[in-house]
Amino acid sequence: MRLILLLIAAVSLAGCAFGGPAVKTKPQKPEHVYLEPITNRTTEEGLDVLFTQVADEAFYSDPRFKVDLTPTPDLTVVIKPSIDSVSSTPVGFDEKDTAREYQLTVRATVKLKKFGYRKPFAQFTITRYDFYDAYGTPSEVEEKRKECLKRIARQIFQEVGERLYVEESENIRKQQLPNR
Repeated sequence: MRLILLLIAAVSLAGCAFGGPAVKTKPQKPEHVYLEPITNRTTEEGLDVLFTQVADEAFYSDPRFKVDLTPTPDLTVVIKPSIDSVSSTPVGFDEKDTAREYQLTVRATVKLKKFGYRKPFAQFTITRYDFYDAYGTPSEVEEKRKECLKRIARQIFQEVGERLYVEESENIRKQQLPNR
């Protein structure tokens, strides 16, 4: 009986001495985000306001994220987008060779960083396009163009959310891995 108790004690102590099984922690997904003001690097007026409205809608309505009014160090991911270019190209013409459909292309750059850090952990460029028609009065055509810009902005910020989820999760996972 004593021999069995000694063996159990020895195995228990040996198990503790060698560290036992490693506990794997699941990488945290980013929750807290802070949207910096959007920088408009184009000559087109009002894009920063339009894209800010769409970004707010995209992140406030996404249940994966909590938008912080004031960022918290080491917790909040700061999203810094800029609109680099907007171009409109005629792609459809009528029988009089008048442009009736346009392709609108927007290129944006996004930097992601943890609040309190200088360097971003990710930076990427997103280019998206959509179409609008040029039938109607000039104000109707301008409204169609504005709606097209909103659709493109939604696509861009949905991708930002997806990339943020992947990039930040990868960043956290790398920090949790032991140095070998």
